[in-house]
Amino acid sequence: MAREPKCRRVEAIPKVSLFKPAGKPHACLEEVVIKLEELEAIRLKDLLGLEQEEGAERMGVSRPTFQRILMEGRSKVAGALIEGQAIRIEGGNYCLGQAKCRKAEHFEKRRDDCFYGGNRAREDTQQSGEKTLAGTKIAICADSDSPSALIDGRFGQCAYFMLWDEERQCFTAVRNGRPELNKGAGTGAAQELLQLGVGYLICNRIGPKAFAVMQKAGVEIYAAKEGLILEAALKQYRAGQLPLIEAANNI
Repeated sequence: MAREPKCRRVEAIPKVSLFKPAGKPHACLEEVVIKLEELEAIRLKDLLGLEQEEGAERMGVSRPTFQRILMEGRSKVAGALIEGQAIRIEGGNYCLGQAKCRKAEHFEKRRDDCFYGGNRAREDTQQSGEKTLAGTKIAICADSDSPSALIDGRFGQCAYFMLWDEERQCFTAVRNGRPELNKGAGTGAAQELLQLGVGYLICNRIGPKAFAVMQKAGVEIYAAKEGLILEAALKQYRAGQLPLIEAANNI
């Protein structure tokens, strides 16, 4: 099952949702659809001139995700201008705050589990009912407790989790207390990482139960080559070079 996309924070729905070349009937034009989160990324980066880190923070996503959304939006705008297409702005996976989210076809359907409901901020890692929300730290599966450690491909059975704090610019080593378990190791590790404020995971393989826990909390999971040095994996993540893991791959 594909991973449900995380809501992206959007300031407002645009007042104008359709643009077209002058002098041509709309019925005769091809349309390109720009999602609201793509327009928001363009607004933050190209109109307000924000750096990608700040834009990502405002939208509640990682920098690689922000970069990917921005490039997709820019590509659509450029294609429409060059090819003479109409531009329609609609859809996407976004949140307007106050629990007004757009998921799939449920336009502005109120969601009680909306991360941006009320005054909650993305940095808040508190529990809502029984659901633990994703934080902002990056967890990397490692074979030792050093920044020069290597990626350990087994999520639930890796020796350590190295937690990167973007704000403090430092690693914290967390020993995995469940690597000797054959069952339940991944689920327990996932729950522990959520309690530590992890919102992003870099690993090589992850089982279905652990994936489900992370997916429910809104954690973004990225794939890195097993045996890669941690610092290199973090650099690739920042550059948007690591692919998303959209389904359990250790079955």
